Amino acid sequence: MKDQRYYAIKSLIETKRIHSLQLVFEIIPLSVVRVDMKANYSTLRKRVYNGDTLTLKDFRLMGELFEVDPSEILRLALFDVTNTQKKIAPKKKK
Repeated sequence: MKDQRYYAIKSLIETKRIHSLQLVFEIIPLSVVRVDMKANYSTLRKRVYNGDTLTLKDFRLMGELFEVDPSEILRLALFDVTNTQKKIAPKKKK
């Protein structure tokens, strides 16, 4: 039986009420998704929290689990990556 939190995530993604892939894993534990994706926990964790390393397969599998288009998962991951880069970008000297 599919975890009910997947349906909540689907709804949040479709209504654009969630904007970050990392926020998804505040709703449903990474360990639950890991089992359903048949992925190694530490590998998946590294990929999620460093969006640059997510694979097309990761986007596809998460899209299937959440029952949304994989491009929506990509959109969430891109938000995380662009915001992370803004936080760590060095400030310009005047």
